[in-house]
Amino acid sequence: MATQYTAGLSSGQILTAAIMNQIGAAWVDFTPTLTQNVTVTKTTTVARYCQIQKTVVGNMKLDVTGAGTAGQFVLTGLPLAARSANSSMVMWGFIYDASANTVYNVSGFLASTTTVYFLYQTGNAWGSSPNIALASGDQLNLAFSYEVA
Repeated sequence: MATQYTAGLSSGQILTAAIMNQIGAAWVDFTPTLTQNVTVTKTTTVARYCQIQKTVVGNMKLDVTGAGTAGQFVLTGLPLAARSANSSMVMWGFIYDASANTVYNVSGFLASTTTVYFLYQTGNAWGSSPNIALASGDQLNLAFSYEVA
């Protein structure tokens, strides 16, 4: 069965073990930013991604140690620039509000080619609706996939 993936080979070349090892991307650590109108300090427990062709797949767990600004979007940085801004991406996750002992399920939306914000069930950006500020003890747990430039 034919495949669309050529592994960078020309017609007649042999697919060697060395080239096969290049096909599966290695997972890489990255340091995401976290803002809510101001830079929010956090501990990055996990922030890893891999890139396969033009697709990035990753996950992150951020433990908040500072505070954000209520009524403002929460934004996190992406490991690589996305193909386009202001578009949807595949992201699922949750934000845990320690002060209320509440978990908010969120999905992602590309705010720019390098940042993502989180849509809550109201259809609005989390932080503005509900009107909540990140605070010490909160957590963000996210899994994502998107197309790179």
